[in-house]
Amino acid sequence: MLDSLICAFITVGFDMWIVYAGLKKMRARGEMPVNVPESDLMRRLPQNPVTLGAVYAAVFAAATIGFNAVLLWFFGIREMNFAAWTVYKLVYATMLSVKIVEFCIFRYVQPDWSNASKEYLGRPVKNPLPKISVFKEMVGGVTGNLAMNIIMGLAFGGVAIGADGSVVIHPTTAEGIPITGLIFGLIVGVLVTRGIVKEMNKTIASYPAIIEGANANKLFTWMPRRQGALTCFVTICVMVFSAVALPSIMALFDKSVLNFYQFVVFITAYAVLVSKPLAYVLIRRCMQPDYVRYARCTD
Repeated sequence: MLDSLICAFITVGFDMWIVYAGLKKMRARGEMPVNVPESDLMRRLPQNPVTLGAVYAAVFAAATIGFNAVLLWFFGIREMNFAAWTVYKLVYATMLSVKIVEFCIFRYVQPDWSNASKEYLGRPVKNPLPKISVFKEMVGGVTGNLAMNIIMGLAFGGVAIGADGSVVIHPTTAEGIPITGLIFGLIVGVLVTRGIVKEMNKTIASYPAIIEGANANKLFTWMPRRQGALTCFVTICVMVFSAVALPSIMALFDKSVLNFYQFVVFITAYAVLVSKPLAYVLIRRCMQPDYVRYARCTD
């Protein structure tokens, strides 16, 4: 756990230095956001970046150690080879860095430090503090995966119902996980694409000035514009990726079989990791000028 502790301290120090320097320049130019979520807890934290960094380092270090200990115990991982350890640390450090940056920004956009005097039309500030709705969504995601995989198990022979009505759930194996990846990719691709496109169409119709400022980017303009074609394209990509990624992850961490509860946590975490970059790509696609014109014509 010493490496996790060192990782937390280094990440907090580096992120704090970057965020504080950037926000200090923005404050000097009068570009701090005005309409931000206010938090009494954040205002009680110190303004000095060194002191605040020490507070965050202690909190995130404790959270890092606890999270890693529970995760490794839950999946029964006692040791990792170098490749698995490197991938795990890169993914975890990236996610940790994102959360630390959010908390650093959230502290320094509070009115007691920002001294914002005019409206700045930049990216909205996110409140990183967990809400009750977040935990409800997490519970809903887990229970949804439980139900989905019981149904999948009944269809593909992974679940057996006894004469007395009892349900026996067989372990998820590396050989069977590609089929799960295809089905899961289908569900995620369709739901995420439809949800993002629907919300972006509402945004284009309600706030056209926000979208009009976007410049065309060839990294996204080649993707289909029509919702049906875009959904099919994204879904196929997620299905193929998931069918390859899921067994690869299990092989990387030398797991040939997972029990049902391990699988639910595994697939839920995978859904979170895949959905965020997928949502980012879809949002950027819907912000391209050609899509904006298309959405307005079909509205």
